[in-house]
Amino acid sequence: MKRLLCVLLISVALLGGCAAMQQEEQKALLQPYYLGDTTTASTILDTEYDKALPFLLDASMVRFNQGRFEDAYTLLNESEAEVKSDETESDVYAASKVMGEILFNREFMDYEPKTSDTVLINMYKGVSLLALNKGSKARVEFNRTLDRQRRAVEEYKEEINELQNDAKEQRAKQNRQISSRRRGDDPVLDLLRIQDFAKESVDQSMPEVNHWTGYGDFVNPYATYLSGLFFCVNGEVKSDYNKCNTMLKRVKGMVPNNSYVELDTAMSSDFARGRKNSKYREPTVWVIFENGLAPEVDELRVDIPLFIAGERAGVSMVSFAMPKLQTRNAALPFIQTTSGSTQYTSKMLCNFDRVMQAEYKAHLTSTITKAVASTATKTFGQYLAQRRGGQLVGLATGIFTSIMTQADTRSWLSLPKNVQLMRVPKPKNKTLRIQAPNGSLLASATLPDTKYSIVYVRMPQTGSVPYVQTIPLGN
Repeated sequence: MKRLLCVLLISVALLGGCAAMQQEEQKALLQPYYLGDTTTASTILDTEYDKALPFLLDASMVRFNQGRFEDAYTLLNESEAEVKSDETESDVYAASKVMGEILFNREFMDYEPKTSDTVLINMYKGVSLLALNKGSKARVEFNRTLDRQRRAVEEYKEEINELQNDAKEQRAKQNRQISSRRRGDDPVLDLLRIQDFAKESVDQSMPEVNHWTGYGDFVNPYATYLSGLFFCVNGEVKSDYNKCNTMLKRVKGMVPNNSYVELDTAMSSDFARGRKNSKYREPTVWVIFENGLAPEVDELRVDIPLFIAGERAGVSMVSFAMPKLQTRNAALPFIQTTSGSTQYTSKMLCNFDRVMQAEYKAHLTSTITKAVASTATKTFGQYLAQRRGGQLVGLATGIFTSIMTQADTRSWLSLPKNVQLMRVPKPKNKTLRIQAPNGSLLASATLPDTKYSIVYVRMPQTGSVPYVQTIPLGN
């Protein structure tokens, strides 16, 4: 029996160590990156590291903002390969993952990318290819960006149907167990009652979730905007301009107070109508300001009773763990620049807090259901072990349950809190000065010879050295 206890403790320590090590490597990379210390960040990336998906995603952002677009594209490609592997798994393997998540814990499984992750992987791949002057390949990635958002709605509907079917099957299973139970048999776990109690408890613990609103149907206005802009400026056939017009109209509806998006929507309408002399064909620079840091994932613990079928009260209280979003700060309220005699100020294009909160809210029922099933099943096993084998067996399984009950807090940590936009006539001297709200100079960008270009400005936190990259947009 003592040997069993040792095996359990060693196994859990090894599993927990792997997950913890991945997150420590992530943090070691990101701390210098947040400050703008590219030398230290590059040193970490030039050494061997665990190529777990969250680390790959953050590593790709480091390279992207350093202007090492070939490296960024390679890392994003590796990330997408991990995503596709997850998407194309067999039904049997997918079912085994769900069972593993229940018996062990989500943290000890491979990281499951969020919908917002998969959309942004293709978007950043597209921008990286633009920077490498590979427009035809960028076109493929922007099409995939739009397709992933469309598929997300279908997948969500499938998830809801699956939850409803699982609840029916669980109810039928419990009824069969209760009806066939004889005197002396093990009690039956009332999992559905426990899950209902947990949902109410989470609702009381996080009332703010009820007020979260996204942009609708898993749409990310940032990804939609850049995809639409690409098809406007790199249009080859009329359908490209129609697609651009559709995308930018959608974004305009999501950010109605952004005058720059309004101008772009008018541009897309002119291009779709074939107006070759449109005023919007003048040389233009789009400044993309990736500001601050998106929410990170923390752990929320909630106490719930372990209900047994036929019993009014729970036999004990248990604590289950689930992920909880924790918002982080912006670096600056806005940035500004001057072209000619006109000053321009950045305006909100996409609030990543809203994007991530909406996705979290959409999947909340599924998250609670799986977390509670995992904790309740393991705790019920401890309860039965103690009934059958005494205190020592109960202690062994209790330690296993306690350590394994952890929330999966892994995420793509280097994403911005919000994305802001400026649309500026191209200065005649081909230089754009980026200024802070107080007018102090943050950076200067030398523009390419192309008619259109993008200037990327990235500031992870207040006081950090901004990353600035210029990317040709079209020929």
